[in-house]
Amino acid sequence: MRVQLSLNSEEFRRLQMVLPDCIVQCENSGEEDSSALMAPSGSVLPAFRKRFLVRKGKELISVHCNDIAYFYSKNKLSYLKTFDGKNFLVRMSLEEIEQCLSPDQFFRASRQVITSHTAVQKILLWFNGNLKVELVPREIDNVIVSRLKANQFRQWLGE
Repeated sequence: MRVQLSLNSEEFRRLQMVLPDCIVQCENSGEEDSSALMAPSGSVLPAFRKRFLVRKGKELISVHCNDIAYFYSKNKLSYLKTFDGKNFLVRMSLEEIEQCLSPDQFFRASRQVITSHTAVQKILLWFNGNLKVELVPREIDNVIVSRLKANQFRQWLGE
């Protein structure tokens, strides 16, 4: 589905800054299912990504979001970890990745981690109202959800 809007240059620039890769994905996707949605205000809402194209050597591999346990940042690079334990480099920042993911399926637990529901193995009450989250498969030892995000994280998990 293609939706055409008339935005002034300032509105378009702001939208592009917030959702750069999602907008490019929507414009170039060619898929007929909702690649862009019309919001009540008349602006375009990009569809959430269903898969990520990652590189492994000379191969390009399509990884479906249902196969992704979590995204994490290490040494200023972003990676995705699949449930079968594979790591792939993602050429986007965690901020850009977060904008393209469904908030029903993924949550920004900390500055270094965006996790899916099914990757959360255990939640421990931690100091000062924080939560310590253990993820599977285990790549990262300490994922601490701040006390400011703790209630939102609990609600996301269905409390």
